[in-house]
Amino acid sequence: MRTTTIQRFILLFLTFALVSFADPYTIKRISDKDFRYEFYTTDKKIDPKLDKTYYWFKGGLIHEAQGGFAGVLLHDKFIKMYHSNQLAEQGQFKEGLRVGLWKTWHANGVLATTLSYFKGLRHGKYFRYNENGTLVENGKFSANLKTGKWTNTETKEITTYKKGVIVKQKEIFTKSEQYRIKQENAKLEKVKETQKELEATSDALKLANYKAKEKEEKALEKERIKKEKERAAAAQKAEKEAEKQAKKAAKEQSKNQPKKDSKVTTFFNNLFKKKDKAPQ
Repeated sequence: MRTTTIQRFILLFLTFALVSFADPYTIKRISDKDFRYEFYTTDKKIDPKLDKTYYWFKGGLIHEAQGGFAGVLLHDKFIKMYHSNQLAEQGQFKEGLRVGLWKTWHANGVLATTLSYFKGLRHGKYFRYNENGTLVENGKFSANLKTGKWTNTETKEITTYKKGVIVKQKEIFTKSEQYRIKQENAKLEKVKETQKELEATSDALKLANYKAKEKEEKALEKERIKKEKERAAAAQKAEKEAEKQAKKAAKEQSKNQPKKDSKVTTFFNNLFKKKDKAPQ
């Protein structure tokens, strides 16, 4: 009886130990034509933030989207490898968000980039190297935005950012360059002044042409009105002259015609004619 009790105690202890030290997640392994992946997931439900990019696993593939997810979230260690077993990328997730230091490698095993994340946002120093291991670009992120000076050794450019926006740097010129720029600016100002003068002259000519044309049109209109008045006056005069001639002709005609006897004269004439015709 005592032996059975001890065995049970040992079995319970081993079970507790296995549960305590076992990995709470199940590692997943997938691959595509370029890489192999090893990662863990969690089925914990969270409220996604709109400004953050989430990574999840569904249908045998890893997906990513800003502001949401539609599968089990990636959680804990993440490894991506070339099919040659060379490490390609390594980092860590926390409930679907990238956290901590992330690194990538070229296919020849040379470090490619290093970048830190804080709650899914790029935050901290960034370094990028070419396949020979030479530093090509470096700068700093703050809340997922470029900030401060960024240097590119290939293009020999140094760019300053403020909250992701490029800040224009004031250029420093030598005395000879300053003199050259001053002369060029003077030439440009002269060209601008000449152009303005030409434009003003051209505008003045246009204005003069418009005024001359307007004056000519007014003179033509005045002449047209004058001629119309003259034609109307001539027509009126001709009409009056015609009326005058008509009256004169009528008067002449009335003079040549014999005068008609008055009614009294006609009465006595008729009376005398009757008497003359009476029998003797």
